[in-house]
Amino acid sequence: MLSYRFLTQRARTLLLACALSATMIAMSAPEAQANEVAQDNPFTHIESFANEIKDYVGAVADGAAERAAEEERAIRRQSVVDEAASHLGVPYVYGGTTPAGFDCSGFTRWVFEHALGMALPRTAAEQSALGEAVSLDEVLPGDLLFWGSGSGVYHVGVYVGDGEYIHASTGGGRIMRATFDYFAPSFAKRLVA
Repeated sequence: MLSYRFLTQRARTLLLACALSATMIAMSAPEAQANEVAQDNPFTHIESFANEIKDYVGAVADGAAERAAEEERAIRRQSVVDEAASHLGVPYVYGGTTPAGFDCSGFTRWVFEHALGMALPRTAAEQSALGEAVSLDEVLPGDLLFWGSGSGVYHVGVYVGDGEYIHASTGGGRIMRATFDYFAPSFAKRLVA
């Protein structure tokens, strides 16, 4: 619940105007009519009304906070994509873990470490145990794509959007872009949640 100090100036003005109106109505009514006014006038229940306003403002703030959190996640996902793309053309090297040469899991490990400061395990199978499983129809840029299953996971790449991913390709001999049509992954995991 937000406190009064977090309300916008407009919301504060509205809240004070409503409270003042209710006070003026209650004070101007003759005592004989006070009970009638109290029953008919919703502003006489200022505390309840103020709570409704606070709840509304809180809901708006919660929505704004969720939008801000989603924007932050999108920025983090884009950092992963940008880091992956910065290594396009680097040679494939079996067991490679640096920009001098990468294998698939050495590449994803480097990307997440340098984009987000996130330390991933060394192998594709170990990396596949991380994060939240997502449908291949719902992958977002920055998600990890895997080939194989269980302890038999044998390849990993970074989804970059539009049905494309970047991976250390043994066949291509370098870090390259590919599409699901070229080499379709088995499943995906989301580490940026």
